[in-house]
Amino acid sequence: MKDKTLCDENFLFDELNPSTINVVQQFFQVMNLQRQLNFKIMAEKDVYPGQGVCLWHIWKNPGISQTNLAKLMNVAPPTVSLILKRLEKIGLIFRKSNPADMRTLQMFLTEKGEEEIKNLKTSFSKIVRYSFEGLSDQELNTFNELLKKISNNLSKHLQKGEDQG
Repeated sequence: MKDKTLCDENFLFDELNPSTINVVQQFFQVMNLQRQLNFKIMAEKDVYPGQGVCLWHIWKNPGISQTNLAKLMNVAPPTVSLILKRLEKIGLIFRKSNPADMRTLQMFLTEKGEEEIKNLKTSFSKIVRYSFEGLSDQELNTFNELLKKISNNLSKHLQKGEDQG
């Protein structure tokens, strides 16, 4: 018997039943397609998904620090720094010293940034509509309940610190 490699079909799923394998493969395909559509729609606006997420957090949390922004985005501070530099360069945000701690910079949207938030909301709504068109309310509710179960399963194992089992 030859050794299996990552290139072999279903190598990662040897211990799963065929129904689970099909769901996992479909889930990854949906995530990939949504990511591609997200990039395509966002690129038309000259803002990319990471930048859009950053703008959204600044819009929701005016005056947020770079450190807190990195935590909310779940990325390293240098990554946020690069995104902020780009957003500042294209005039979507500005930084201001925190009056309570002059060593800390606060992030704010410019008027152009506020307009971009409106565009991002429209783009996001379009992506969501495309994703779920043709699904009934009952199908959406069932899908939501299934996702809640999956989320609860993952949260439960994350809280236990388990990665297997």
